[in-house]
Order: sequence, then C-alpha cells, then structure tokens
Amino acid sequence: MKILGLAIFPFLSILALSVSRQPESSERTFAGCLLRRSDPSYPISSAIYFPSNSSYSSVLQSYIRNLRFNESNTPKPQLILTALHESHIQSAIICAKYHGLQMRIRSGGHDFEGSSYVSDVPFFILDMFNLRSINVSIEDETAWVEVGATVGEVYYKIAEKSNIHGFPTGTCPTVGVGGHFSGGGLSLFSERKETSHHN
Repeated sequence: MKILGLAIFPFLSILALSVSRQPESSERTFAGCLLRRSDPSYPISSAIYFPSNSSYSSVLQSYIRNLRFNESNTPKPQLILTALHESHIQSAIICAKYHGLQMRIRSGGHDFEGSSYVSDVPFFILDMFNLRSINVSIEDETAWVEVGATVGEVYYKIAEKSNIHGFPTGTCPTVGVGGHFSGGGLSLFSERKETSHHN
C-alpha cells in the first residue's frame, strides 16, 4: 500500500493574516465587517445566516449528531457563515478578532461533543461544508483536500484513481478532514494490539 501525501486547503492561505487597519464605519457590526472585508468577486451575503433567516435552524442542525446539543436552551450562534470561498474565511478571522467574538468551526463531519457549534460565550459558526473538493494526483502521489470534505470522501476519491494507494485518516468515514487532521484519530493503518482480560 502506497501512502499519499495530503495537504489541506484553504487553511494554508490564512495563517499569515494580521489585523493592521482600523475598522471603518461599515465595520461597526460583525456582519458589516464581514461584508466589508470579503472579496466582492465572491459575495458573502448569501453565505450568512442570522437567527431571523428561515434557513437558520436547518443550517444549524444539519451537522448536529448529538441531540443533547440541539435543545431549546442550548446556546445558539449569533450567525452562521457557510463559507463559499477562502476570502470568507479570511474575513471571518479578521472580524472575529476585532469584535472579540468567539469562532466555532465546523468542517463537514460529525462532532459528538458539540465543540464546533456550542459555546458559553457569544459566538458564531464558521461552517466549511461547502469547501469539499478533492484533487488526487497519482503521478506525484499527493492529494489536495478542502477542509469541508470527510475522510470517507477522501478514501473514495483515492480509490477512483488507484487500488494500491491510500491515506491513514480515520476508521469512521463521516469524520471531517478538518477535525481529523487538526486533532488526529485512529487510522485504518494503525497497529491494533489485542488484549485479553482474565477474571
């Protein structure tokens, strides 16, 4: 089995950001800051969901796998940003820093602990499920994976190109690559040691 080198995108393009300018008047609210800071070629307005939007609840609930965190008294985000372009992510980071708003990030997989969509302080969700393209190159044995893809989707795309290549992600196909790559997990290639228990 040959192992592919894997890179996660778009995280690489946002690490060097800094807040250098003072906000202008249109940035006095968090949403105004998002609108001002995003690339106008990729309108961000269609990616923002406020509690007053009719689709807010369905977008919020779409990746909640633990119903304990979907009750009426569960803290809700001030808004959900379903990023459609890397500039939306960059804007979210800059504006969250300026406005002191906590950012919770979801990356297309499951989160049974609710850490990507629940907080005890004012927060918003940066949801990356739209960013899920996967480009596999067997020639140089690499793959570029956007953060909203799941490990199952990565396995599938690799298998489409080769029956001898793989990548050591996780054993559960519904885990998002953003969570898996940042926190690790048990891999299909991990060594398992059987233990016996005697009474």
